[in-house]
Amino acid sequence: MSVFDPVRLLQCPNCKETIDASSEQCRFCQTPIDPVAAQAAADVMSRVNQACSDASFVKTTAWAILVAFAFRFFPIVSGLGSVAFLALLVAVPAMAIRLWVKFSGISTDDPEFRRAKRTVAAIGIPITIVLLAVVVLLAVGIASIPGRR
Repeated sequence: MSVFDPVRLLQCPNCKETIDASSEQCRFCQTPIDPVAAQAAADVMSRVNQACSDASFVKTTAWAILVAFAFRFFPIVSGLGSVAFLALLVAVPAMAIRLWVKFSGISTDDPEFRRAKRTVAAIGIPITIVLLAVVVLLAVGIASIPGRR
C-alpha cells in the first residue's frame, strides 16, 4: 500500500460506523470483518459516494443555467450568456440521464443516495421539459419565417 492508494471504506455491519475495508475487525465495536464481504461493501460505498458527488455536480450545474440566463440581459456578455444557457440546458438533462443509468443498479438504504436520486429527478425532469419547450419554440419560430417551405 502506498501513500497514493485510496482508502476503501465501508460501514460496519454491526454498529454502522465507517471503517477501513482492510480492517480485520471494527475499531468501534470489535465485530470481525469478513474480507470478501468488506471489499464488496467498499465497492458499493464507493459507487454511492460517486453517485452523490455526481448529483451534487448536476445540482450546481443546474444553478449555472440561471446565471447564464441572467447574463443574457447584460450587453457585453449577452451572447456568451445565450450560448451558455443553451449548452447547459442540454448538458443538465444529459448528465441526469447518465447518472440514472450509471447508478441505477446500486442497492443500498443509504439516505444520502436516496436524496441524491430525488435531487437529480427534481432537477432533471423540469429542465428536460424546459429544453423540449425551447426546441419546440425554436422549431415553430423557424417554420414561421416568411419564405421558408
